[in-house]
Formats: sequence, C-alpha cells, structure tokens
Amino acid sequence: MNDLLLARASALGGGFTAADALACGYDRQSLSRLVSGGEAVRIARGAYARREIFAAASPEQRHRLATRASVARFAGRVAASHYSALSLLGLPLWRAALDQVHVARIGAGPGRRSSKLHIHSPYTADVYRLADGLPSVSPGLAVLGTAMLCGVEAGVVAADAALAGGLVKDADLRQSLQQLFRHPSIRDARLVVDLADMRSESPGESRTRLVLQSLALGAVVPQVEIRDDNGRLVARVDFLYEQQRTVVEFDGLVKYSGADGREALVAEKRREV
Repeated sequence: MNDLLLARASALGGGFTAADALACGYDRQSLSRLVSGGEAVRIARGAYARREIFAAASPEQRHRLATRASVARFAGRVAASHYSALSLLGLPLWRAALDQVHVARIGAGPGRRSSKLHIHSPYTADVYRLADGLPSVSPGLAVLGTAMLCGVEAGVVAADAALAGGLVKDADLRQSLQQLFRHPSIRDARLVVDLADMRSESPGESRTRLVLQSLALGAVVPQVEIRDDNGRLVARVDFLYEQQRTVVEFDGLVKYSGADGREALVAEKRREV
C-alpha cells in the first residue's frame, strides 16, 4: 500500500473507498492485488480497510469502519442511520446485526437493501447532521430508529447513553418521534422515549433497570446516595427500592476495569461489610 493511500486510510480511521484508492494511483487490478496480497480487506461494496486494523478490531469497531467507508463511498448522497449512526456517535450497540450497514438517502431516491447495506428512504432535510465528520441522521433519530430495528432494550441502552453524554435531551427524542409517526414500529420508539433515563451509567445498568421495572415491585430509583443521620455519605448505590428499603447492585466487567475500576471494587466491598 503506497504512502498516499496509507495516509488517506489513517485519516479515515483505517478504512478507505475504491475512489480513494483510484485517487492515490491505483487501478482496479492493483486494488484487487492489495486484497489478494493481504494488505487490505473488502468490508463492503466499494469499501476497504487495512487488514491489520480490521483484524484487531472488535465487531463494533468493524461496523464503524464499514459505516465510515460506505457513507464516504456515496459522497454526500447518503447519511448514516439507525445503529450505524450510533457507531459514529460512539454510543453503545446492543442486539444489532453488525454485518449490515444502515444509511438514509439525502434527497430523493428509493430505499433498497442487500445483505451488507440497507439504504432507507430519505428523511426531511432538517434531521441530517455530521457525526465523526460524516453525514448522519440526528442522534435522537438514530436512537429511535435503532429501537424500531432492534427492539426496546437496544433503544433504551442507546437512549440512556445519549442522554447521559449530552448528545440528546428528552425534548430531542420527542421531536424525533414526530418524524416517525407513520412508521409501523413506532410503538417501540414511544416506549424508549418513556423509559429512557440518563442516570444509568452503562448498558448493563440500563438493561438491569428494565428487568427491575418489569418485576412490578414498585418504583426503582437509579444512582441513589445513602446518607447516615448526620448527613454523611455512606454509599452510592446502583438501584434503590425505596418502599422495600432494598438495594440492587449491578456488577459488570467494564465497571471494574482499570485503576479506577479497582478502586470502585474496593469501595464497594467495604460498604458491603
């Protein structure tokens, strides 16, 4: 791979399009040799990635690479949508079919679908934004679109993270809901708007909250500070059933990773004594 294409692929996070390769001095035959020789891997139609980058990537990172390259290939005619837009926004993906990229047309044009790429019909012009430097639907529309494709749980996981990260507000989600009022799966989107809560701090906590709410044991409150009679902070718990005076904690690997995670684990075990 020549220096020009290496530089362009690095600027695009490791991926590149056939047009990028042609602009860097390759023709179709030499591009094919990059793939057969093991320097690049084809990740979507007209979209490629450096093999070492792709091999080291997680499934979510591979989907992000494919999304970036697929959107770039259309040169402004499509925007990332649904959970593919979430990947550009750095939001968690749950129960998503990561081998298929989702985009929406910008301007007129029919939708179409293949095993690797689903092109949705266009939305109104005001929903398009830039995400990671590429055209994308708004974060609110990406969240609700994900719910309609992948279910309420996937939508709530994304919505909680988007709210906590300041990418959306409740009003943004409700405004996005208006864009979808004719969609047959809008019920799932409505449920996500009603159930989303910015206080959950991880996908695991979002999913745990949904399970606890489904048990009908009363109101469960996330991220509650417990103080003694003198007002001194004793603990901050993941969930509290106030009526039953019961605490529920979610223990996940991500929660305890790194030095901060080890400190959190030690603190948790102290308050459990």
